[in-house]
Amino acid sequence: MNIRQRSLLLIFVMSITSSYGAEITENSLLKLAKKSNPTLAEIEASFLDSSVRADELSDKFGYEAYAGYNNEQTKEKSTISFQPIFRSVNQYKLGVRKSTKYGVLIDLNTSIDARSGDSESGSDYKDLHTTVYELGFQFDLWKDFMGRISKNQFDNLYDLKAKDELQKEISAYAFESNVRKLYWTIVANNEKLEIMKRLNKTAKNQAADAVKRKRSSVADKAEVARFKSLVHQRKGQLLSLEYEREMLFKNLRELFPNLNGQELKLGKYNLNKAFFEVLSCSAKIESTKEVPFESTKYDDITKILNRVKNRQGKIDSTYDDVDLKFALTLKKVGVSSDAKSTSYTEGSYQGSLDDIDENDRSAMSAGIMLTVPFGESKGSTATIKEKLTEKRFEASIDSMDAKVSSSHTQVQKSVKLLSQVIKEQKSNSTQFDIRLKEMNKQYRQARIPEYVLIQDQDALLQSDLNVIDTQLMIVNTILDYLAVFNEYDCAFNRKSL
Repeated sequence: MNIRQRSLLLIFVMSITSSYGAEITENSLLKLAKKSNPTLAEIEASFLDSSVRADELSDKFGYEAYAGYNNEQTKEKSTISFQPIFRSVNQYKLGVRKSTKYGVLIDLNTSIDARSGDSESGSDYKDLHTTVYELGFQFDLWKDFMGRISKNQFDNLYDLKAKDELQKEISAYAFESNVRKLYWTIVANNEKLEIMKRLNKTAKNQAADAVKRKRSSVADKAEVARFKSLVHQRKGQLLSLEYEREMLFKNLRELFPNLNGQELKLGKYNLNKAFFEVLSCSAKIESTKEVPFESTKYDDITKILNRVKNRQGKIDSTYDDVDLKFALTLKKVGVSSDAKSTSYTEGSYQGSLDDIDENDRSAMSAGIMLTVPFGESKGSTATIKEKLTEKRFEASIDSMDAKVSSSHTQVQKSVKLLSQVIKEQKSNSTQFDIRLKEMNKQYRQARIPEYVLIQDQDALLQSDLNVIDTQLMIVNTILDYLAVFNEYDCAFNRKSL
């Protein structure tokens, strides 16, 4: 196989590998988090309810067209000979009405009444038309006066819609934070794997060296067996970490189903840079004395909930109020009923319209309707509703305020303590490393038994693993903080790209 053929084969193999593999980096996962996935779809669906209810109420205050038709036919006989019996009646109505959020209903309509009939005395009536133009108003003078209920309901639903939009953003960012936490857990696992691979290699070299020492009669069977046992121990620890990595990849595939069927591989990362950003962010948080409400959307939500609570209290207080409504109707009427002879009368639709133009048949009607609730049950229900609203909103508001305040205060203390823990752990590892080098010399000089050396190796291993675990705890603590204060200005606060 020549060089050209080998190159083509290599390109082919690489293309197949890339089509079935996915390199995991923090940026690539954040890009996936921004795209459609089952978790975000559930978040989106859970916040559509308030949007639908707000739109339904808005539709209620929109314009509404209506139309009606009624037909009557009769064969009844008149009890008085000259009284007409209208045997065919056709009635039409067409109108537009609009409710407003200020307790006012406006109704503009036109109606036509066309009828024909006769009387026992021999008179005939054909197509007698009555056309009416009507403009009606209904005003709520007490319970919903100036929109005390309607406008407050309208404003509340749109505020709740805005609140849910904010919560959707918070939930989406919390999802991104969880994805980042999973990524850094994978990175921590990889760091542990690198440590364990080095120790596994060291254990193999020590076992081989022990075999040589036994041949030279410097070591015995027990020492060789102990180092061979250590090889199996390190291999088991390595396999355990590899299993942990596969479980982490499984969690990643569950979050992003499009990764299923692909071989996942951790991409390059700069741990020192990332941890420097974490420490810089934690130092800035520690120096921020007051809670940075401007960096969180929870503060906006509590303001909205306070407004909604106040409006809902006003709505609840009207539950047992009297209801007083005033109705006003203005009409223009046109009648077409022309006597063609003493026994025959005829009309037309056009004639009724002409009558409206030529004659003033305007009319007005006004009325008041009062509804008064009585009994103790409504009053007690109103009191319970007011208390329920107060407690329900207070619980949500207090919970959010506590979450925001405690997140800032607790993270300040936690990060400071964890930073001190890392400092001590790294110092511990440094001292163990110095001791281990000395123990290696003493072991080679046969001044100490092998189990002392292995104990020191295990102690250094545990110290190094503890450093990684504590670093991961700090990363997760900062990510939890940024899930609440998602607008906080620090380098580690990387949103979806």
